[in-house]
Amino acid sequence: MSFNLVATTRQATLTVVLSLITLTTHGADMNRLDDYQWKNRLILVQATSENGGEIETLRSARAEIDDRDIVWFVNTGSDVVSNQKAVSSSLESDIKAVLDESRSYGRVLLIGKDGGIKSRESSLDLDAIFRRIDGMPMRIREMRAD
Repeated sequence: MSFNLVATTRQATLTVVLSLITLTTHGADMNRLDDYQWKNRLILVQATSENGGEIETLRSARAEIDDRDIVWFVNTGSDVVSNQKAVSSSLESDIKAVLDESRSYGRVLLIGKDGGIKSRESSLDLDAIFRRIDGMPMRIREMRAD
């Protein structure tokens, strides 16, 4: 009888440990921009100022953003704000590097699930971004599947 209790306790402990490892690994797998490839579309924004309105605009469109599997990042200059719970330092470095590299071409980037830059714009126009996404073959397939 005590053997069964020990075996059951060990099994429960192993299950909990494996669950924690899985949760930790899942949360830790989004440390680079490349980690979002084939999972999410990305919007990267270089804010005009800390109170430029881009963050509020993105937050107010949550349903449309979630429907299109979009993860967004706004570089305010002092911080990177996102609809993700946390932004690692390596991910923040990636975001700033891509925005710096594209600065002369635009301050708003749309990156597709395939990892390619789909548009570079001078300002955040979510309606135009949503239209562009909705015209993409992968998105059309997603809408048909829903």
